[in-house]
This record gives sequence, C-alpha cells and structure tokens, in this order.
Amino acid sequence: MSQQGNEKTYTPVRITTIKANREVNFPVFIHFKNVYLEYLKSGSQIESDKYKKLRKQKITKFYIQSSDEKTYQSFLDSFLEETLNSKEVSVEEKSELVTAQTETAIDRMKDDPGSEESYDMTRKAAKNLQRLIFENPESLNNVFGAEGDSDAIVQHSINVAALSIKFAKTQKVEEEDIDFLSTAALMHDIGVLKMEENHQELFNKPRNELTIEDKKVYYDHCKGVVKHLKDKPYINDKVIELIECHEETLQGSGPLQKMKLTKPQEILALVNCYDKKIITNKISPNDALKEMMIDELGNYNLDLLKDFKVFLKKEGVV
Repeated sequence: MSQQGNEKTYTPVRITTIKANREVNFPVFIHFKNVYLEYLKSGSQIESDKYKKLRKQKITKFYIQSSDEKTYQSFLDSFLEETLNSKEVSVEEKSELVTAQTETAIDRMKDDPGSEESYDMTRKAAKNLQRLIFENPESLNNVFGAEGDSDAIVQHSINVAALSIKFAKTQKVEEEDIDFLSTAALMHDIGVLKMEENHQELFNKPRNELTIEDKKVYYDHCKGVVKHLKDKPYINDKVIELIECHEETLQGSGPLQKMKLTKPQEILALVNCYDKKIITNKISPNDALKEMMIDELGNYNLDLLKDFKVFLKKEGVV
C-alpha cells in the first residue's frame, strides 16, 4: 500500500462497484487521515477475505484518480452488463450493484452537476435501474427502502426513482418519458445536497410543519441543480421540467404554484411526497399510504392516488 501526494485529484466510487476477485485496470485508493493511499494497483484484484473485512469495517467508498474516470466507467459498464445478463447472479447481488451505481452517480452529480460526464453517468444508472426492475420484478423491494450506508437524501432519490419507474409503467407512460422520469428522479434532490448544512436539515421536516420562511429556503432546491443544466445540449427539457416540478401539487401550493401537471410530473411529485412522509414522519410505508389517502386529497388526482394504493399493495411494499 503506497502513499500518494495530494497534488492529484480523486473521485469517490462505491466499494460495491468493485467486487472481490475482479481485476481492475486502474489504481484504487482509500482515504486515510487526509491522505490517499494506493490500495490496489492497476491489473490487480481484491481477495475475498480482504473485501469482506472492508465491508465489515463499514468502508463504503474507494477513490480513483479523476483522470481514470472514463476507464472506471468502462469497467463498471462491462461489470453491470455481465451481471445483469447472468442467470447465475442472484437478484440481491444485481440489486446491490445497480444501487451502488446509482449512489455513485448521485455523488458525482452532487460534486459536478453541470458536466456532461456526470449527467451521462446518471442517465446510465437510471437505465440500468429500469432494466433491473423490469427484468426482475422482485428487485423493487430490494432497492426501495434498502438499509445501507447511503445519505438519507441519496436513498430517498433511489426510492423515488424505483417506485416512479414501475408505477409509471402501470400507468402506461411512454418508454421515452419513463427514461426522462427515471433520470430526473435520481437527480431531483441534488439541490438539497448542494445547500448549506443547516438548510439541508429542512429535508427532514414534515411539509405541513414548514413555515413560510422554511418553504422559501427549502423550495429553492428545486432549481438548485437546474441552474447548472439549463441550456445544456445533452439534456432534454422534460428532465429539467420534472426536476423543477417535483414539489408541485394540483392545488398550486408548490414553489411554482402550478395547478396542472403532466402525468410523469404528477407521478414524480406524488412518489416524492409519499417517500418523504416515511422519512420525515418516521412511519411505515403502510402508514404513509394511509396519510396520503387522507392528507393529500386534492393535491393529486384521486384516481392516481387510488392506482398508487393498488400498485403498492400488489408490489408488496405495503
């Protein structure tokens, strides 16, 4: 294990995207006492025992040199394709890898929200999340509400993406719009992650307890990542609009005071509200659904709420 100077820049990647006994074609580092230590040389692999020890020690991230990001992405793309195609890999393992990819993508988007590379990584993660869920129906419950080491906002983003993707399919949303929806869902709260820490705490406050001043501060997150993405040629306007509208309601109580939403926009807003209830009120998915059916009448289309209730029960979420 050799020590590296800090003159180079490093990018965090989830440890679960680099499995045991799989050769890497780039050096891998760990961060210890403000120093990056080379843990794996290019062309080497982690032995199973060492990998298990790292997981047991709650090490969640490795680091790579920023100059190796494209090499890492190619490595991950190949690993994911092989894993998702394999009939020998369990659904749990597939879910863990895809979840790790989405976590890494959200981390990357938080650190560099305006870059095409960050967006492309998120788009790929969203596509693989769709593939996982549509090809492995039972995977939804492996992804949604998973107890891991992620930041609560990161896990919330994954929860919302997973539920939105599958619910949108039952609502016969077009495939292209599900692509936009899945990408936007992973990105929708990047603005919260970019806020000052004391403002981030508003994420954990129930919506009905937010003061006028709280709302003014908190709802600014809806355009927090958008300002970095506006007018970029690589992003579709529908993704931008989905992010901007994820706190809207049909009664116009959201930051944009919109009273009319497209089906994908309303799905994202509804699912975001549902998962936030679980988090902020510290209640079960079933109790959150009960609250939705009482407190959110008028905020979302009644038929959509009823369909969502049927969907959650059918999927075994509640």
